[in-house]
Amino acid sequence: MRYSYLLAALSGLLQVLMFPSFGYFLLAPVCLVPLLLAVARESGGRKQFLLGWLAGAIFWGGECYWIYDVMHRYAHLPALAAGAIFAGFFLVKGLHLGLFSVLAVPLLKTRWAIPAVAALWVALEGTHQYLGFTWLHLGNAGISMSVLVRLAPYTGVYGVSFALALMNIALASALIGRPRRQLAWLVLLPALYLLPALPPPET
Repeated sequence: MRYSYLLAALSGLLQVLMFPSFGYFLLAPVCLVPLLLAVARESGGRKQFLLGWLAGAIFWGGECYWIYDVMHRYAHLPALAAGAIFAGFFLVKGLHLGLFSVLAVPLLKTRWAIPAVAALWVALEGTHQYLGFTWLHLGNAGISMSVLVRLAPYTGVYGVSFALALMNIALASALIGRPRRQLAWLVLLPALYLLPALPPPET
């Protein structure tokens, strides 16, 4: 069990590292793999949820650490109140990843696992708009990936999120021993080269 929680924590940390504060965007295609491996080896929905919640809380807490400073320094709240608001924020936002973990496990056992779990990820990303902070989608980390970002004009950030989630789930599926034929979904990715490249940014 402890090993599973370490994997979940690693997944949360990788998601923090892939965004601009650190800029290791190449972690985006693998950041969900540790979490998926952790939840796949657990049979209880409660444990699966807690693992996802842990990963999500680490991600949102690590990426939005500045909320405490804003509340304390600029809103002039006492340190305890600012800390409580910050903790409430990342614990609530972490629920998204907890729900993802519970719903992903049965899908991982199907022949449609790779596109189905990727679609689930994108669907849950869409719910962030109702709780704020919509700019931390998985696809946002793909802005520096010249091939993946070609999807953006047609699908927005959600298409890039889907492609990155597809890579994560394919790797996790291979590691947990799912049939190799399921990896055929990855043949969709080279088709991105057929899309026109985006113009270089203006300077």
